[in-house]
Amino acid sequence: MSWIKFTSAYVGGSWKSPFFVQLDKDGAIQATSSDYQGPVDEVHDHYLIPGLPNGHSHSFQYVMAGLSERVAPGREKDDFWFWREQMYRLANTIQLDELLSVTTRLYSSLLEYGYTSVAEFHYLHHDFAGKKYDRATQMSEVILEAAKQAKIKLTLIPVYYNQAAPGVPIKDLQKRFYFENTDLYLTFLEDTAAFAKTNYPTAKIGYGVHSLRAAPLADIKRILSNAWTNGPCHLHASEQIADVESFVSAYGIRPINWLADHAPLGPQHNLVHGTHLSAEERQILAKSGATVVLCPTTEANLGDGLFPFLDYHSEGGSWSVGSDSQVNLSPFVEMTAMELTQRLLDRKRNVLVKGGELVSGDILFNAALKGGRKSVGLLESSFAVGTLFEGVLIDRGHDRIYDRPLDSVLSILCYAPEKDMIKSVFSEGAMQVKDGAHRLKSDRDSYRKSLGRLLPLITDFK
Repeated sequence: MSWIKFTSAYVGGSWKSPFFVQLDKDGAIQATSSDYQGPVDEVHDHYLIPGLPNGHSHSFQYVMAGLSERVAPGREKDDFWFWREQMYRLANTIQLDELLSVTTRLYSSLLEYGYTSVAEFHYLHHDFAGKKYDRATQMSEVILEAAKQAKIKLTLIPVYYNQAAPGVPIKDLQKRFYFENTDLYLTFLEDTAAFAKTNYPTAKIGYGVHSLRAAPLADIKRILSNAWTNGPCHLHASEQIADVESFVSAYGIRPINWLADHAPLGPQHNLVHGTHLSAEERQILAKSGATVVLCPTTEANLGDGLFPFLDYHSEGGSWSVGSDSQVNLSPFVEMTAMELTQRLLDRKRNVLVKGGELVSGDILFNAALKGGRKSVGLLESSFAVGTLFEGVLIDRGHDRIYDRPLDSVLSILCYAPEKDMIKSVFSEGAMQVKDGAHRLKSDRDSYRKSLGRLLPLITDFK
């Protein structure tokens, strides 16, 4: 057993000074205290905050982040659908060993930016021809191994993909994603969960459907209406106007209205993006207990549109943030982007604060933490006894932090962020990031070898 002392810690929505944590030999929390008087084994003269959950990640897209910011010759405009074709090219190029090195590198970086858990929305299931690997779950196993190497808490979400659009068979570039029916998907899911339980016991396995366009309604209803694993349920919803229009054209009802009628939403459900909602759909989601996973830097990068953030938040809707396409890895930038956009739209400041009771940074952090823990399936509160210790150590001597009042720290992190404010990061019971650098930071050989093969093959990204 060991006791660790922190100058201050943000616990349960307020600051405690000092703060003590007792850990066992495996890094599991045995006790916490603000008035412990005994000997301590370790002292950190810095501020401790909970690690943030990343509610939506496609790890392989880390390779292409920032490389699609041009329009191909002969095209008058660029949009999500053209970007998707470029992404599909990468998805149909990356091999097992490359997925491991890329995902390990990404997860190490996510920890450096303050994420301590991640929901990996995973649809690369099969080989390039769409056939099962020798072990059907090999691609999922790679993600599990990457999280183990980086020491980030993983919620792996293998998702079901059956069609290109309502009534439209999959395309050749979607063969790696495809399941012929829900029975095959659920068998795959069961095998993945069994493998994880034996080999990666700290990981959670979630489930879901890639999107409302990617499966027949009966399949969506079956998957979303049952708790198939110990993890949360995820799906993309209403990201593009075309998604909504094609759904309405095929079924005569808006997507969220259909879900409310046929696959009732609850706290286990996570809808990614939800960009294009009617007022009625927004209210349905806010009341349902489901979480909307917002990825504003990716949504902006892809030209998705604007989520009705202020209305949804004001109605008590649960939300989290995710790094999605990996164009930004900072949770503070993600959560603040939505509020800053609302300021531009309203031409006002601090649009979330009502009655002067809280500061904007606290509101954003508390909401992103609460919703994020739902998105990754962590039901316990931060720093709960019995859980493996995780948290982010903020450098109280940093020029932007030094001598500032404690109740401004979260706002500084959100509205004036610098990466080196993060001194260290604890995850899976131990320090994984020290002085801003992950312990694997210097081990780039396998990652760079992967880039050496991948980048020349993705000709648009040279």
